[in-house]
Amino acid sequence: MGTMTTSNVDRLFEEVRALTPEEQRSLRDLVDRLLAASAPRMTEDEFEQRLLQKGIIKRIPPRIRDANFYANRKPVEVKGKPVSDIIIEERR
Repeated sequence: MGTMTTSNVDRLFEEVRALTPEEQRSLRDLVDRLLAASAPRMTEDEFEQRLLQKGIIKRIPPRIRDANFYANRKPVEVKGKPVSDIIIEERR
């Protein structure tokens, strides 16, 4: 468990349980920020390799480096509500 003994972790857990829900959310945000800051950032290539290794993707598609590929693209017209509105409604 590293430098913190089990009794310290238990004591800390009890103190966290005694916090208000708002204080617990603040603590969680702080811990998330600390963990994010200490985690090494993954490159896009490393991320793709990890997806491939986990079987999430079957192959890594080649990168499109030619800007002309995108030059003649046209948006597709869709009827109905914007997807962003549908997502917001579903989250409520």
